[in-house]
Amino acid sequence: MGDVSLPKKYKAAVYDKPGSISTKIEELDMPEPGPGEVLINLTHSGVCHSDMGVMMNSWFALPAPTQAGQVGGHEGVGKIVKMGPGTESAAVKVGDRVGVKWVSATCGSCPACLEGHDGVCFNQKVSGYYTPGTFQQYVIGPANYVTPIPDNLDSAAAAPLLCAGVTVYSALRKSEAKSGQFVVIL
Repeated sequence: MGDVSLPKKYKAAVYDKPGSISTKIEELDMPEPGPGEVLINLTHSGVCHSDMGVMMNSWFALPAPTQAGQVGGHEGVGKIVKMGPGTESAAVKVGDRVGVKWVSATCGSCPACLEGHDGVCFNQKVSGYYTPGTFQQYVIGPANYVTPIPDNLDSAAAAPLLCAGVTVYSALRKSEAKSGQFVVIL
């Protein structure tokens, strides 16, 4: 589904020597969106200190070391260029500008997801860590979990909001603050 002519190969920045500060540009095969997925042509990606931790294998809370060839990044913005099967009634469509976050996909059925705590989904996929991230020209994302980007928000400004902005939003949501109440954000 989708009428855009796509290249067979595209460029990505990969961690070629995890545990050290080292990346290289590689050509990858164009992925095909599976059931419930969309293909996004990324135009912008933020770079976060978390990306350094993943590349350097210095986040001891992560369950396994980063593998060589991992595409990093978790703050990407671009336009949907292809819809996978089963996305006919999705809230997004070809041409929509969307973002990819640190948590790039959730299961929607574990206790955390069912209670609205998708950020701690038991089966989450982390963008840029064992799931291809946003340091590339194209990325796959779930149609029901990519973040629509408002028309009046510039892509360069939106990309880093998909990390730090989501952190603040999540804290505000969990605080149960009501309209008119004061909050303090560091």
